[in-house]
Amino acid sequence: MKLNFDQEKCSGCFACHIACIDAHYPVDAEDAESFRATRTIRNEEEGFQKTICPGCIHCGACMRACPHGAIYRDEATGFILVEKEKCIGCRTCEAACPMHVIRFDKNGKMAKCDGCIEEIRNGRKLPVCVLALPVQFVWKQRKRSKL
Repeated sequence: MKLNFDQEKCSGCFACHIACIDAHYPVDAEDAESFRATRTIRNEEEGFQKTICPGCIHCGACMRACPHGAIYRDEATGFILVEKEKCIGCRTCEAACPMHVIRFDKNGKMAKCDGCIEEIRNGRKLPVCVLALPVQFVWKQRKRSKL
């Protein structure tokens, strides 16, 4: 599964951002961090501005950039995942990410959206960030392309 973020339809409500944090951390976690980025969109002509929070689109750019093979595509879901044991923290993946959503944990290992893969494997149809959206079609599935 590849996801396509449509910034034109995003209202900037941050529902996906909050849902991501909620899905990955306990309520009392002090170090909770979303796997999403924030970006401000401005239209000077119309005097309009909004802040959006795009996430990983599972495009594979980080995977192709990783010199140690620590990042791979899950064949069943198409999600791009990381094997932390192989990650050396070189940050090559971070520079390659077009969405700027690569994070590094306290041990210097790459951390990114996993597409809520465990829930998907257990029958959920879409990641929690997509399900939380009040606006339809901000995210849409794209067909996977061959690498």
